[in-house]
Amino acid sequence: MKKILPVLLTAALMGATVTGCATKTVQETTAAATAAAAPAETKTEAATQAPETKADAPAATEAPAQTDASDPVKEAAMSYFADFPEDRHMISVKDLFAKMDAGEDMLIIDIRQPDAYAEGHLKGAVNVPYGPAIAENLEKIPDDVMLYVNCYSGQTSSQTVALLNIAGKYATNIQSGYNNGIKVLEGYEAYIETTENVLPDESYEVDPAIASAIADYYAKAKSDNFSSFNFPVDALGELVDAESEDYTILSVRQAKDYDAGHIQGAMLIPFAKGMQEQFSEIPTDKPVVVYCYTGQTASQTMAVLRMLGYEAYNLAGGMGSADNGSGWLGAGLPTVTE
Repeated sequence: MKKILPVLLTAALMGATVTGCATKTVQETTAAATAAAAPAETKTEAATQAPETKADAPAATEAPAQTDASDPVKEAAMSYFADFPEDRHMISVKDLFAKMDAGEDMLIIDIRQPDAYAEGHLKGAVNVPYGPAIAENLEKIPDDVMLYVNCYSGQTSSQTVALLNIAGKYATNIQSGYNNGIKVLEGYEAYIETTENVLPDESYEVDPAIASAIADYYAKAKSDNFSSFNFPVDALGELVDAESEDYTILSVRQAKDYDAGHIQGAMLIPFAKGMQEQFSEIPTDKPVVVYCYTGQTASQTMAVLRMLGYEAYNLAGGMGSADNGSGWLGAGLPTVTE
């Protein structure tokens, strides 16, 4: 990558040094760098998300508390990885189909947009589109049955699964979503319908503070410079190339993969049960860009960090692959081993 940055990017980075507004640094500089990029997410969460809006970046937030038993939001967020199940809140499409064949009690939530849902969805799935609609229907979503959530590629459903569990639900992400998981499995057509399904006509209590935090999360996700909190790889590439210290990069891949090659400057906290014990190592005075392999485990982590007060983002597409053109590697960006 050429070490030549847009004048606006350089000026914004310098300005942040003076003002100390880390939030403004990342959002304004990367928004400028990606203004000519592809349109924001509509029916995919692949590695090309660009800013959805040009809303003003918010002021820097207060440093998040790591633990606070008196704060139900932070307490539930910290418990997410402390009580992490072996399946890591993820299920393969093949295993889901087996459960559907066995008639297991479940509710499938499809968070794609209504037009995509209408064209075809998993049998029995209800449509609760990603965004404020999830918060608005939070008390209608059951907490006494297993929930399986799908989006397009698995990234926004991973966010949603984390938030639903924080709200006291039992939610699991359908790996790779509808486009990259469900539709690529042979024989998937037998599990698809076009019938519209609705949520049960019951109410399930959610802690008011947690419900409010989730409502704020989705309101921000739809208005943020980076749609669904997915950070464009090219924008991060420019910041890395500038050797900026006004942000934190967090890798949640496994240690062996980090050692084999990671984004320059990235710190490592492997995605696993108990990883919250290392969250205190993450700087609280600057934005955090989290990446994994494809964006799904990073999305879970990012959502939890936001519930703890961090200004966190998921690197769209994760480390990705040069073979399929996804993520960091798909953009031809470099890695280091030191």
